[in-house]
Amino acid sequence: MNISQVAERAGLPPKTIRYYEEIGLIRAARSANGYRAFREQDLHKLTFLGRARALGFSIEDCRMLLSLYEDETRESA
Repeated sequence: MNISQVAERAGLPPKTIRYYEEIGLIRAARSANGYRAFREQDLHKLTFLGRARALGFSIEDCRMLLSLYEDETRESA
């Protein structure tokens, strides 16, 4: 997906997605021509970030929550 497509599906402005990438919350793959190429996994993270921010979580809170989500050594209940 390109940035317009993922922005529409996640309900976030492209500018916000670029900001999240700039500060390291997400990492979009790049196609051969240098354009961002978002995967379904990126869409799920962006949707989560949108909801978390709407609920009042700070950027740093979101960073911590994403790191817990991505931690494969974490035990699941």
